[in-house]
Amino acid sequence: MGTENYKITSWVVVRNHNAIRNGSVFFVLEEVDELSFVKGFYRHLKCDYPKFFKMDNLCKLAFVAAELLLKDHKPKGKPEEVALVFSNAGASLDTDKTYFSSVEDKSNYFPSPAVFVYTLPNIMMGEICIRHRFLGENAFFISEKFDGALLADYSESILSSGKATSVIAGWVEINDKEWEAVLFLIEPKENTNQRLSQATLERIYNLSRR
Repeated sequence: MGTENYKITSWVVVRNHNAIRNGSVFFVLEEVDELSFVKGFYRHLKCDYPKFFKMDNLCKLAFVAAELLLKDHKPKGKPEEVALVFSNAGASLDTDKTYFSSVEDKSNYFPSPAVFVYTLPNIMMGEICIRHRFLGENAFFISEKFDGALLADYSESILSSGKATSVIAGWVEINDKEWEAVLFLIEPKENTNQRLSQATLERIYNLSRR
């Protein structure tokens, strides 16, 4: 089977103080910093998940993007049949810097376990799985830039193998210049929704880029 057998059921782009779902703007909050935007987005979603405020920034960003992606749409299959395939360029570097600052000064050495917990990029997938009770396969890749071919091919491989009936795939990155999350819900093709392909993923990713 090839990627032509699967569709992108839903997608979201969270970037530049905008949250877009399936081509429509869902939330905008300008003239604030990135963290304030994500917190405002969380409140706009009317979530009731206090653990959100204990997460690191990368997890917060991925969490709200996943909430919007799955809003009003439950993935096909049982919890163990929903897989996650994520990637970014910097791993957990944003949190790694925070942790390093807590151990850099030997005269004021105070490493925080609360920060150390988040010094792995796949933790954000774990937070999403806990929230939505997903039990399927997880894979995280480091790429220099968004790689639509990698996400499309790996998602197709999981689906065609029978290990999953739905895949949440995407890119979640925080760096000094930009916070961005681009997520896709990929499922077997049943209608004329957007077909899974490298070109489709890259076209959606490039929406609203500066």
